[in-house]
Amino acid sequence: KHINPILGKLKLNEIKPIHIQRFYNKEREKGYSEKTILQEHRILHKALKKAVGDGLISRNPCDAVDAPSPEDYVPIIYTEDEFQLLLDKLKGHRMEAIILLAGMCGLRRGELLGLTWDNIDLEKGIITVEKTIVPTKTAGNIIKDPKTKKSKRTFTIPSAIIPSLKRLRGVGKLYTRLDGGDYNPGSVSRAFKDFLKENGLRHIRLHDLRHFNATMMLKYGVSEKGAQERLGHSNSTMTKKYQHILKDMDIKSADKLNNVLNKRLS
Repeated sequence: KHINPILGKLKLNEIKPIHIQRFYNKEREKGYSEKTILQEHRILHKALKKAVGDGLISRNPCDAVDAPSPEDYVPIIYTEDEFQLLLDKLKGHRMEAIILLAGMCGLRRGELLGLTWDNIDLEKGIITVEKTIVPTKTAGNIIKDPKTKKSKRTFTIPSAIIPSLKRLRGVGKLYTRLDGGDYNPGSVSRAFKDFLKENGLRHIRLHDLRHFNATMMLKYGVSEKGAQERLGHSNSTMTKKYQHILKDMDIKSADKLNNVLNKRLS
């Protein structure tokens, strides 16, 4: 009822990422939730993965499209003070560089793990995202191009973090095991969770630092288009969600200010 009317007339080798993206956008226009569209994405991805396995197509076009994000997930976003405290606690820690870039540049976990110091030009103050680390069940970690064309990007680094990056600068990848091998992305998330717990910091996911970055950009006047390009979103729908998060944060701030008068009137 959903997929076939839009994509069913296309031959397998004719289905491109743009067709799938347009399908998702049409579903949004019809009022379907992100949770519904995510389920459609999973069904479509699994079907096309089977087509790749059967040798009918060479690659899965769903891999080049951002998976829809369910609306019922509300990211936990640090305040600026909490993020600064996190950075203070991280000084000298092996994760310092990737956490700094996660929060200030909004990189995805796989992009952080695929990043090398050669991708960061500290003289020009720019960073280039060109590879990502993807875990697999059979082949371990594999290095791939970022998941969409827009995810492969070059943008300016906030100048305030360049001194820290110069202090941390090394060779090869920013974060590897002590023997030089790659970490499984899941183990990096667990290490970050453990670090927060050990240091008495509020729990967030590693990916929530990307949400923090997006929210801060919009809070301080970066345009939706500018934020979209820095984050590597394939469309503006994902970026627009952060405007709603900002509104919710503002309402909560106003509610807290009510306490000033409530205490006086009680």
